[in-house]
Amino acid sequence: GDDKLIEAVLSRRLVPDANQTLRAMRAFLLMLLAPAAALPEFPASWGKPPQMMTMDYVPLAGGYGHGSGSLSRWIYQNIQADRAAGKVQYPPAFGEAPKMQTRDLRPLPFGYGQGSGTMASWLKKQAKEIYNENPDEFDGMEKMLNKQVGHARRFEVIE
Repeated sequence: GDDKLIEAVLSRRLVPDANQTLRAMRAFLLMLLAPAAALPEFPASWGKPPQMMTMDYVPLAGGYGHGSGSLSRWIYQNIQADRAAGKVQYPPAFGEAPKMQTRDLRPLPFGYGQGSGTMASWLKKQAKEIYNENPDEFDGMEKMLNKQVGHARRFEVIE
């Protein structure tokens, strides 16, 4: 037993070479840095996303893909502010929203409120094709964000 282990270590079968270690470290660092470098484009009126983000990985509000919970909360808050102002903005990468829409009213995915079936289908299709996000993934997250955003509003200072 011990002789085989010593032989394996001495023959370097159990000790990775320096290049292999460096490649692994580089891959790990790229994985850590990639979310910060690969943020999707947001509507300009929202300003800059938060610089400090949680180290989790969740479905993002708005159909923007996946990222940190703090980024999802920031997106959700902006969507809700847009809704309250009567001017909802969709991800710029989605392109222009359909002009011709059905006259039905249904829940829209990703926290956008209510809208036509045409709009719901368009949002689902664009989120899947561009950011590989499915609205079913976001459903649980939306309930949590709704509680967080509602809780935060109760403590806002009104001037």
